[in-house]
Parts: sequence; C-alpha cells; structure tokens
Amino acid sequence: MSRKLTCLVSFLLIAGITAQVSAQLPPGWSNQDIGGPAAAGGVQYDEATRTWTVQGDGTGIRSTADQFHYVYKPMSGSGELVVRVVSIEPAVDEWAMAGPMIRLFLTEDSPYAFMGMTPNGASQDHAVTYWGRGLPGTAADHESSGTMTFPYWIKIVRDGALFAGYHSPDGETWTEQWSSEEPMVPPDTYIGLAVTSNVGGTLVTAVFDEGPVKAHSPEPADGTPHVPMPYLRWQPGVAAAFHDVYFGTNPNPGPDEYITRLPRLQTLYFHTAGIEPGTTYYWRIDEVDADEATIRTGDVWSFTSAPYTAYAPQPWDGARWVDFETDLQWTPGVEATTHDVYFGTDKAAVQAADPSVCMGNQAAPTYDPGTLAENTTYYWRIDECGNGDVMHEGQVWDFTTFGPGAGVKARYFEGTELSGAPVLSQVEDSIDHNWGSGEVVAGINDQISARWTANLEAPFTETYQLIVNSDDGVRLWLDGRLLIDNWTNGNTEDTALADLVAGQPYYLEMEWYEDGGGAVAALSWQSPSIPKQSIPTGWLQLPVRATSPYPAHTAVDATQVPVLRWSASESAAAHDVYFGDDAEAVADATPADAGIYRGQQALETTTFNPGPLEWDKTYYWRVDEVNALDADSPWKGAVWSFTTADFVVVDDFESYANNVGWRVFEKWVDGLGFTLPEPGQPGNGTGAAVGHDIWSADSPYFGGLLMETGKVHSGGQAMPLYYDNTETPYRSEAQRTWTTGQNWTLNGVDTLILYTRGEVANDGVPLYVAVEDTAGRTASVACPNAAAATAVDWVEWQIPLSDLTDAGVAVTAVKKMCIGAGSRTAPTPGGTGVIYVDDIRVDKP
Repeated sequence: MSRKLTCLVSFLLIAGITAQVSAQLPPGWSNQDIGGPAAAGGVQYDEATRTWTVQGDGTGIRSTADQFHYVYKPMSGSGELVVRVVSIEPAVDEWAMAGPMIRLFLTEDSPYAFMGMTPNGASQDHAVTYWGRGLPGTAADHESSGTMTFPYWIKIVRDGALFAGYHSPDGETWTEQWSSEEPMVPPDTYIGLAVTSNVGGTLVTAVFDEGPVKAHSPEPADGTPHVPMPYLRWQPGVAAAFHDVYFGTNPNPGPDEYITRLPRLQTLYFHTAGIEPGTTYYWRIDEVDADEATIRTGDVWSFTSAPYTAYAPQPWDGARWVDFETDLQWTPGVEATTHDVYFGTDKAAVQAADPSVCMGNQAAPTYDPGTLAENTTYYWRIDECGNGDVMHEGQVWDFTTFGPGAGVKARYFEGTELSGAPVLSQVEDSIDHNWGSGEVVAGINDQISARWTANLEAPFTETYQLIVNSDDGVRLWLDGRLLIDNWTNGNTEDTALADLVAGQPYYLEMEWYEDGGGAVAALSWQSPSIPKQSIPTGWLQLPVRATSPYPAHTAVDATQVPVLRWSASESAAAHDVYFGDDAEAVADATPADAGIYRGQQALETTTFNPGPLEWDKTYYWRVDEVNALDADSPWKGAVWSFTTADFVVVDDFESYANNVGWRVFEKWVDGLGFTLPEPGQPGNGTGAAVGHDIWSADSPYFGGLLMETGKVHSGGQAMPLYYDNTETPYRSEAQRTWTTGQNWTLNGVDTLILYTRGEVANDGVPLYVAVEDTAGRTASVACPNAAAATAVDWVEWQIPLSDLTDAGVAVTAVKKMCIGAGSRTAPTPGGTGVIYVDDIRVDKP
C-alpha cells in the first residue's frame, strides 16, 4: 500500500560498520534517553554478529511528546537502512515498540518518523506501525499493519525528497508501509534505533541485527521431499565473504563431503554428479569471513530426491471431504513410462494388487474413477513401469469422500451478552455472514449475539492464519486457548496464528455480538498451501469428536507414567478409549479388540491411566465419543501418539491447564496457595507466585493462560515463577511434593537437569534447588550461574546426584523438590522479577 502523509517521514538503516568486536558503540554513534523516562536505558553492540541490544523505558512514542531510549548518529542526505527486529521482551504492553527512527531534534516534542515493531504482533492488528509527527508538539499520526512475528525486517529509504518505509518477513520480499514526498525536510537529521516500553518505569529489551550470521533460507527447504534436481541455493550470513559447500549422504557432513569454496555473491551450487532417486542428501554451508580463517559452521539441511515410485498424489494421502467427482492424479516416478492403477474400497485387495482392483495400465498420470460413493474411504496405488520394464511398486494411499457431520453449530441470543435461551439454533455450512443493516435472525437487526462451535480440521500440517472479520465484537478460542479477544464495537479484522496438524480435530469456538449498524461475522484462514478463503464446509465439522489430547499429539520425551487426558465433545455421553503400540491396530480397533479397547469412561471422566510404560517407546491412543441417543454415534476419534522419554521425567510442565485440578500452582505450591480444589493450601510463606496472573484486569495475561507458552525450552509450556524478596522471609520458593518417594536412579541416570531463563529487567538474585527425601533429609544447591535470573537465554543447570547423596539425601526416595530465588540458607532483602522453569529431568549428561 502507499499513503500520502502530511508529516515528516524519513528512515535510514546504517549497515557495514567495521568497528572491532566490542560492547562499545561504533564510531559516530551515541545514545541517550529522550523525554526523561523513569528508568535509564542502555545499549550494547556486538560487531561479530552485528547485533544491537537496546533497553528502553518510557511512556511511549504516540502522543504530543515522547519518552524512549534512542541510539543514533547524525545523518545527512539520502540513504537506506535495513534492520531485523529479533525480539522485544518482556511483552509488558501492546504498544511497547522498537524500530528505526529519524528525528530532527533530541527533544521530547521533536518532529520524527518511526517504524515500530510491537511484541504482540501475532495477536494484534498493529505488529508494525508507522508513527510520525510533522510539527513540534503536535499529535502523532500512524499507519499499522498486523500479524507479523519475530524476527521481522524493516527498511527505511530516503531518496532526496522521497521517504518510504517497508516491512518484510524474510528480508527479500518487501511490502510498502507508507511513502511521502517531503521537499522541505532539511538534509541534516538524526537516525537510529528507538525503544520504549509504553509503561513508565518499566524497561524492555529489544534486539536488532542485520540478519543471521550463518547461511540461511535454504532452497530446497530443509526436509523437502521429491527433489528432482540438485540445485542448491541459500541466503548468505551478514559477514560472509566466502561459502564452504558440503554435500553428500552423510547426516553429519565432514571433510569427505567438502565440495568447494565459493565467493560471497555466488549462493548457488549445482551438483554435477547428479543424485540417486529416492535418496536422502545432506548439505551444509559454512560462512567464511574475509580473513578466510573465521568460519561460522552452518546448519545441516537435507532433502530427499524424487523416487522411482509415483508420488505427490491428488487427493493427498489421508484427505477427507473429497468431492464425489474427483479425478486421481500423481507425479510419475523417475524413469516411469507407464502406470498400473489399483483402486477400490478394499485396502487388503489394493495392498495385494488383486486383479479385482486393477484398473489397467496407462500412459497418463491421471485416472477418472467415475462418481464415488458418499462418506466412503477409497484406497489406491500406482505401480510404475520404468526402463527395461522394471516395475516399482507404489505405496497405498487413501482418501474419504464428503459425508455427514460437516458444518458449524450456531446459536443466536437476543442481547449482546450471549445469555438466556437461544432465539435460534441451527447448523450452518461455515461462518461467513455479512448481514449489513438487515435482519440477523427474524425480527432482530441489532442488539444480538451468537456463538458458533465446531471441530476444525486442517488439510496440511503447517502454520495457519485464522482471520476474523467482525462488526462488532468477537472472541475466538481454539482448544480452549483464547486467540482473539476484540470485544469492542467497530468493523475490524483480527488475525491469530495456529500450528495445526493434518487430520487432527481441534475444538473451535467463536463468539460475536452486534450493537448497532452493520453486522458482519466471518471466519477465514490462509497458510503456505492455502490462499486466504472462508474456511470451507467439511474442514469445519459439528463438534462431536474428542479434542485437546495430553500428552500432545506426537509429543516426545513424555513421562513413562502419564495420565492421558482429553476434552469431551458437546455430543458425548461417554467415551470409548483405545490404547496400544501399533498405530494401525489402534486406528482399526473396535470394542471387540480386547487388547486395545480399554473400556468406556463416564462423561465426566476425561482421563485414562494406562499404567507404567516402557522407556523410549511410541504409543498410540484414540477416544471415540459415544451417545446411545444419537443415531450417528459413536464418533470415531483421531489417532494420537506420543513417545516416552529415555530418562526420568520429573516435570516437563506440559500437563498443566487453567481449569481447577490441573493448575500449576496446585502441584508447585507458592507463597499464595490456593482454595480450590478443596481443602486448598495456604501457601509456603515465601514471596513466590507460580503462574501468570490471568485474573487481574491490568495484567498483560488477563484472560489468558497460567502457563508460559512463548518462552519455552521444549514442548509447548514452561512454568513462570514470580519472585518478590522485598519482605520477610526474603526468598521465593515453589515446592512440589510427591505422595510416594520418587526413585531418581532408574536405568543408571545420575544427574538432575533443569532449565531456567529470566528477564533483563529482573532484579538479580541467586537461584537454588532443594531436594528432600522421605526421611526429611534436605540438600540445597545454589545455581553456579550467578546471572541466571537475568539471562534471556535458557540456562542448563546440571546437578550430579552425588551432590545430594553427599548431603545425606536418599535419591531413591525423593519426597519434595523446591526451586527458589534468593538464598535458602542466608536470605537477605532482595528484589523482584520472574524466571521460567522447564524440562526437569534426571538423565545421563
């Protein structure tokens, strides 16, 4: 987009500084607070990675005067600056911002132009915003774009009197944010990086760089299948002068895979020796500095060459909601000349290439099966005939045609509060309404609300944008997580990101109200494989299937003693549970399969304990929803899987949720305690608060999740532990107690390992772990990293079990574990902050 603006706009990013590696600023650069923020900001620059780390406080850059921290240098005339905003932490406010700024003066009311990235870019409509002030002391103007996530690129250009700003997800494809001709702008200004928290007295830390120092953006992308030719491309690291190319079939390329050294501008390599069909290849690009001695080892990427067998079927393998008139298509295997087609509803017959399902041999890579039956699963296979009449047997694919159950359950309520009995309940094909000023339901134009519920299924495993157009307010949940919360009047478009797995059902709930005027409620999606479109009938289904499995589908390093958990569907009256170590057997099982069918659970029981499991093994499970009063029952569930760990899982923090009985502070007791479930717990008397504050209206996590989902070491969640050591007992501690002693020596493991990270804005305090056995003997160990509470990278903390046994603790009978901030043995008054804890385990380091 392009927009004419009446205020000063100019934007410059200075690149190519050649200062020595140092925390000092490059020559010509300065920094200072603008507008007198309460907390002093600061900056560090690392020439080796060309990275700026800037701290800033302030009440913002959005009004008639500004408060922020500015890192700048004088600039004269035309120029261009490209910067990548890597992060802004913590996310204290939706208008905390970081980005490049040009400014006439170093006063708080100076004219300026600024492109700011916010920390809430995935859930707000202003991830990147232009802000500018044309005259001293006047109100700022702005232009926003939404749905960007870190890291993200921003570019500003001055070309004479023309000023323009751009943003990009990759530094290659740019979108213009704004542009303007400003002939009266003087040549001499200041240019640099601005950071503000928008919350007076609170610092945020922003990281900027010019891009990765390692080679990145490989083509073909890492893990790409079916690559026909060995053309390799990549984007260079910011300091690279040369590229060392490694290529071969070794998953860990070494000297034998070294190919050549290429100059910086040559970011393409073609392997002239060719590639073998159906083979996985690994390649790596090491970036070499101009001194030809400094080498930055690259990531190992892989691809699989196109096979001799047919591939890329359409409909894709496992597809659902396939049209009755679909044609079968595929990509021929390497050297294939003709194709034997097998097709039918009998999987065993297709697997055996039985003549009854043989559709003949043909030259074209497509087949018309005629009109297909409704709600039927078909199996098909293509055998390729190659040179010399060599046959290459294909795999069996399947798809299911369109059937019952498609649609969304819709309920409409009089008034804007979704209260009382619905005035209308119906099944709708999709959520795609634009009533304008007409009736929403018979006799009601305004002052109406609605709730839609459905099972959402995705055709591809990838990241989706869920997009809601609404007039007026809207809220959107997915598997119980609030993704969009815009409960306000107005016509808006809100976007949220969701990682979806193909074939897995997710519980989707959308609420909406109309106050007055026009009425709109529409839900769309887009992804790398799908253009923006209303979510079609079929991918939105009636909410009849179990969702939200724990352990999460495809989870690894799961505990060997899990309690399986799921969310019941709206239609369920009971749950049939299936469990085993054979995916196909679990998928095909019925209640007659005694070894896999584990019985029926009552409606209120949405858990199942399979008993102790083997280490390092994959298990599969399924929950069918049952209701004897519904003719469509049972509703077959998806097959979920998880793999157990090969170490003792103390806590991976994946099992916790917001609902009573599963809250993290019920296991890791803090200083606040809890009342539910009864009889509750009064707390441990320390300054600890476990979990985000989701109940206070002024909390940035209000209405959100107790667990941390952004800063995680692995999996989907970490435990937030807030500490306040300003009052007695001058320490903060979270305590977990087991009803029976835990054996931490199974299978020869000998080291307690946990991961922590903090925030730059934290007050520095020591961290500790204490372990108590069933006899009451306790050992306390201080974290060897004195800066762990302020570290923004995950700190691995290894504690040999011998440190505990030397103190008399029986690690075969562990009763309690404590994690604390401060000193357990000699507490002194200290500060406040938050640390995150993840992946506590006992392993062999």
